[in-house]
Amino acid sequence: MGFLGEYSRESSSLFFLIGIVLLIANDLFRGKVYLPFNKAPYNVFVVFLLVIFLSAVVNASNITGYYFKQTNGWNRYINQSISVLLSSVMFFYLFCNVIKDYGVVKVFVKIRKTFFYSLLIVTTYAFFEYLTITYNLKFSKIIVNLFDYLPFVKVKLDYNLSRISSLTYEPPALGMYLVTISGFMFSYILTSKKNYRFIPFFIVVLLTLLSKSRSAFVIILAQISVAIFYTYMVDRKFRGVFNKIMIIAAVLFASILVFKTEAVVQAVNSRIQALNFADTKYSTNNYSVSNKSRLGIQYANYQVFLENPIFGVGWGQQTYESKDKYPKWATKNNYEFPQIYLNENIKSFPPGYNLYLRTLTETGLIGFIVFSAFIGLVFYYVLKFIKNTKKEHKYIPLTMLIAFVGFFLNWLQIDSFRIFGFWLCLSLVIHIKKLNRCHV
Repeated sequence: MGFLGEYSRESSSLFFLIGIVLLIANDLFRGKVYLPFNKAPYNVFVVFLLVIFLSAVVNASNITGYYFKQTNGWNRYINQSISVLLSSVMFFYLFCNVIKDYGVVKVFVKIRKTFFYSLLIVTTYAFFEYLTITYNLKFSKIIVNLFDYLPFVKVKLDYNLSRISSLTYEPPALGMYLVTISGFMFSYILTSKKNYRFIPFFIVVLLTLLSKSRSAFVIILAQISVAIFYTYMVDRKFRGVFNKIMIIAAVLFASILVFKTEAVVQAVNSRIQALNFADTKYSTNNYSVSNKSRLGIQYANYQVFLENPIFGVGWGQQTYESKDKYPKWATKNNYEFPQIYLNENIKSFPPGYNLYLRTLTETGLIGFIVFSAFIGLVFYYVLKFIKNTKKEHKYIPLTMLIAFVGFFLNWLQIDSFRIFGFWLCLSLVIHIKKLNRCHV
């Protein structure tokens, strides 16, 4: 699916595009189009899209002169703008129309059920993948290779770092999937009375640990904290269950600590060291290389922002300016820069690793202020809906809050709007008020 550009790794985008074509054909046939672009808080994001266009106009002369990795500035701007519009406009348009026709509750339940079944498949693959890369079991490798016959699946085993990626193409992608579905899996705890209602969310946490994705681990922890805090405040039944779980967990942890003190200390120290994103000391067996690359690129992008603080350098243009500003401490003993990021034979541009910094660098303070206002309004509406929505539907905005915490934290380490779960949740949010006509 190379024609999809940066969406070529996202097989779901192909099905979304088919849905969009059918929706447009249906709208043309009916002569009636539903465009939710004036609904808050999405209308603020529309203003941000206008700022993206404005920044290109202001930087037109510089963009014309840019050339790197066999790509000129205007081609880069057009490609990156299409990427934003595809997710934030076209896919959002599709999601909103489906929710409008079928209703928030029905769509939410179907999404959750779909995520649950997908989690079963992902977990099955991950189980045999873990057995293969950890214990090198032949029968498990045979089972894993069977998944190669599925469409859009390519088996890839990481024997070096022993990290699982399941059906995704890399562990961070698995982490993004888990961040997306975690809120939906947590909602089973709120809506089901069955004893196994905790299992889906427990599986999410377990897969996060096995993927060894540091960012996903931190984000899931934040989502758990938010989920427990708000649910504890609004749900008396959950409060009682949680108190019992905490007592049992405290007893178990104390017992383990008494008999396995050294093992616990080593495990905790190992996890803390893995989460040290600032560790840039050279080593071939830890995360230092990726840390140096990430921090070095972010440092260079920030220098670009300081030189272009008002309108930025134009959407998609940060690498043209930052490639000459990478600090020596980041490039020293780091193969990623000469072999990947600065290698003009590789046409893909280096990631910015932070969407907030990217908005500063490419749209300036004006774009960053508008984007920040958009994020603030999303939280404002979700919190209002948690407060005002009827009790039987309160789990929906609570799920949205958990999801958005994950998405917004995840944007601290990726720089793309190509997060389908975000636009799906946003489309649910702008239709939630129809549940009980709560006015915000």
